[in-house]
Amino acid sequence: MEKVQKKSEVWYDNPSTIINCIIAVIIAIVVCSQSYTYRGDLSLTLFGSVINHNSIYLLILVYFILLKLSVGRKYFNYFNVFLMFLYCISSVTSLLTMVQSFSLNTLLSFVLDFIFLIYLIHTFLRDTRVWKELKLYHSPFNEFTNEISFYSIIVVSIFLLAVNLISTVVISGVILSTLDTVFEVLFGRYIFLYRSYLDSLNIDAVNDGNFDSIKDEIKQTVDETHDKIKTTIENVDLDDAVQNVKDKVNEVSQEVSDFLTDGKEVKEKKTITKKKNIKKSNDKGDE
Repeated sequence: MEKVQKKSEVWYDNPSTIINCIIAVIIAIVVCSQSYTYRGDLSLTLFGSVINHNSIYLLILVYFILLKLSVGRKYFNYFNVFLMFLYCISSVTSLLTMVQSFSLNTLLSFVLDFIFLIYLIHTFLRDTRVWKELKLYHSPFNEFTNEISFYSIIVVSIFLLAVNLISTVVISGVILSTLDTVFEVLFGRYIFLYRSYLDSLNIDAVNDGNFDSIKDEIKQTVDETHDKIKTTIENVDLDDAVQNVKDKVNEVSQEVSDFLTDGKEVKEKKTITKKKNIKKSNDKGDE
């Protein structure tokens, strides 16, 4: 049964074959980029600094070469932490590049680096103490399955390749963009196979983190904020209404006061006039 299973196994399900392919692709990327740079054909606007472009690949190349040796298998988790740190720096750099010069190319580059970072953290830390110490089993990104994460990398990589092919006008850009995409898919497959291995052994496979709890917290926060704003507005409206009533009362009181004052003056005038008339009548009677 074991011999039949090995014969039926395809190459992309074999971790050793994937690692060999990744090493070959990285070497091809470094050699081609150096060759095109020497001939002055590489578009720096498309790939940025050649040194930075190659340095990341060289560090990843060292990582995979060490995995082929006994030291790599012995300190496998430590090398994985280095790999995550490398992609963390790459994600931050991509974010700053996107902020500095926003375009579809920089946006997709950042999204791809971020997916790789999350994928690495939620795969290679599962078999370590850090997973429990940081309580990553509560992470909402556990909701993304192994298949979803891998296919997301493929989709974003293909979109990024399409944008790069549209942007470049030289054959060197086409070749390097294609090699970059091949590496990204192979690297995603490498992570996919290791996570499948952990799932088969049921290592830290039970996780309760999901985005529903975050949605509920966000909804609760929004509702509380809405209630506070509504209460504030109602209080402001009530204060305005009370002030308007006070103004009306003062206005009516003033009018009543003026009316009473005018009425009193009229009455006094009538009384004086009446007295004068009486006095005149008395004076005529005496005559």
